[in-house]
Amino acid sequence: MTTTGGDAAARQGGRSELGMGAKGTYVYCAVQAHRKPNLGRAPSGPPGLGKHRLLDGGKGLWLVVADAPLSRYGEEPIQRGLHDLKWLSRCAVAHETVVEYWLRARAVVPMKLFTIFENDFRALSEIGRKRRQLDRSMRRVAGRREWGVRIRAVPGSGVVRSVRPARPAKTPRSGASYLAAKKQARDATRELAVRGQSRVNRAFGTLAALAADAQRHPPPAGGTQKTRLLLDAAFLVATVRMPRFRAAIRRVARDLGRDGYGVEVTGPWPPYNFIES
Repeated sequence: MTTTGGDAAARQGGRSELGMGAKGTYVYCAVQAHRKPNLGRAPSGPPGLGKHRLLDGGKGLWLVVADAPLSRYGEEPIQRGLHDLKWLSRCAVAHETVVEYWLRARAVVPMKLFTIFENDFRALSEIGRKRRQLDRSMRRVAGRREWGVRIRAVPGSGVVRSVRPARPAKTPRSGASYLAAKKQARDATRELAVRGQSRVNRAFGTLAALAADAQRHPPPAGGTQKTRLLLDAAFLVATVRMPRFRAAIRRVARDLGRDGYGVEVTGPWPPYNFIES
């Protein structure tokens, strides 16, 4: 499927068409439904796109699409837009809002921002070419939603105070005593990190046991103490298990919070981390 900055519509349609009102087919997502879904009051998409439409992909698969004027969503306009953070952010938020609307479907597979084809036929042809892969993703995420969980070490918290060595009553009188105090502080910090990571691992295991699948992302390198990220994970949770999952998160947050760890939860989201790319 064609995605950001390399749309098939712009390449295949030709630049000469841009002045002739040429349009491509913008694809938001694929949804699974036994009958044609109701568009209802789906929110507006990125600026300049047409009204939402549905394309029948066959066997209960539907594409949520819109007409995309190539004067605004051809390859060159998109490349220019990628340098305009305000416009790009507006498009990304609008795209995500439309995809989230379709969480009501049994299964939804979101497409990347600026997935555009020359026309409806091209869009359906690409879906047909990748149908097996798409069907596998549909089976994997059907009846499930994605949740994000992050756990951070909070500076100046109770857990830090519990292992921090007491401040000497007087300034060390010798270089040896000064170095010993520094080593003690480093050892305490190391102990905090090890103990914290162990607890975070247990928290991840607890939540993963309630999920159909879970992915753990490595923390970014070079994080400062103020933003120390100990866990960045995504969980694929069945809708029927969401109450138990939420309750488990509350227990984890309460337990870790007493010792100075912050727990951030987001969701439910479309299952971006659990579909085949």
